[in-house]
Amino acid sequence: MANLYPRRRSIFSGLLLILIGALLLARTLGGSSAIWNVLWRWWPLVFIVWGLAKLYDHFIAQRTGETAPPTISAGEILLVFLLLGVIGGTWIRDWGGTHFDFSDTDWPFTESYSFTEDVPAQKAPANAHIVLRTTRGSITVHAEDAPEIKVSAQKSAHGENEQDAKSRADRVHVAITQSDSDYIVEPQGENDSGGTVAVDLDVRVPMGATINAQTSRGNVDITGAGGNVAVTGQSGDVAVRQTGGDVSIQSHSGSVTVTGAGGLVRVSGRGNGVEVSDAKGVVTVDGEFYGPLRFARLPKGVHFVSRRSDMSVGSLAGRVEINGPGDMTIADAPGDVTLTTSERDLSLENVTGRIHVENNGGNVTLQLSQPPSEPIEVSNKTGDIDITLPAKSNFEVAARADRNGQINCDFSELESKIERMRSEVVLNGTIGSHGPKLQLYTTIGTIRLHKGQ
Repeated sequence: MANLYPRRRSIFSGLLLILIGALLLARTLGGSSAIWNVLWRWWPLVFIVWGLAKLYDHFIAQRTGETAPPTISAGEILLVFLLLGVIGGTWIRDWGGTHFDFSDTDWPFTESYSFTEDVPAQKAPANAHIVLRTTRGSITVHAEDAPEIKVSAQKSAHGENEQDAKSRADRVHVAITQSDSDYIVEPQGENDSGGTVAVDLDVRVPMGATINAQTSRGNVDITGAGGNVAVTGQSGDVAVRQTGGDVSIQSHSGSVTVTGAGGLVRVSGRGNGVEVSDAKGVVTVDGEFYGPLRFARLPKGVHFVSRRSDMSVGSLAGRVEINGPGDMTIADAPGDVTLTTSERDLSLENVTGRIHVENNGGNVTLQLSQPPSEPIEVSNKTGDIDITLPAKSNFEVAARADRNGQINCDFSELESKIERMRSEVVLNGTIGSHGPKLQLYTTIGTIRLHKGQ
């Protein structure tokens, strides 16, 4: 006998299509990195949504008298594979576009050959403004005590034989031209080469020169320039050492290293690791960098901003290290520290300035070798707070642990001040006199006050 009740259609297919559209829209508006961060942690929600949709379908079918949809249908399985395909295809495209240049592929029946071109030297003043450009190739710059620009170019081309590759490479020449106050070093004739020719530039510049280096595919290495340095790199590592002025780097991929800059340092974009040390000016890093981040000996401090974190260190005698996605260490900072982040275990050692930390989903550890002289504010969600203070410290503390959290204290004068009230524990007390205030708050965690030496 035919079923008199119509079969209800599941809502899961519609929800999955909405999810696919939302991911593609997020990638279009905000870049791909945020998508992978979300999916890496929350991909099991797809199955939770699937189960909730089925429960909803069966509940509504019972109320309306309709036949419930099947628990798992072939169409839904196909849509799940479609979602995985969209995610995987987008990731492969983004990752491949960052790490490979298929136009430089060594195609079958061809080999790569290299040829050297020495460019006639060009006289230039000590403070010359020099623009270095190459589409595919690395740029290496050294400053010398000589009023001229010297260039040695290494050209690489593919061909069926060396003569074929040389014919292609010979159509590309490196020239030094002057436009207004700029000296421009770049390859010419690339569109007439009949194929891809990579050009590496090794450039010697006057000691006080200002450098603007641009490459789409290749590394940039600059040493000793006395003026400002600006680098724009699409794919490759950037290293800038012992410069006299400001340093500005726009990165798309690869790692960034800046050592001994005489002025401000600004790094923006995205890529792998970033390392900045011994810069005399303020250091600003703004972007999504997924390798280790290391900062050391920065008297004017460092400001790091990403989608996940906002960190300011007013003065840094020691180091800041962010190793991987879950750990951050700030050590030996005489300046103020302001930090907002999530899902990190934070360690602050010997910070003598004001401390303001907001964290979500990780533990916070503070170790002070000197009694605190500035206020300390730590707000943590779903994590512990551990603070070690010298035994002779003077301070006022206001601590609260919500949602069945705990407070432990090694200072005997404060043990009687711990009060338990329903689902929270509070501590309000004072050690000594005229000390700074410690405001500590956590949920689902423990606050520990340790007495050091």
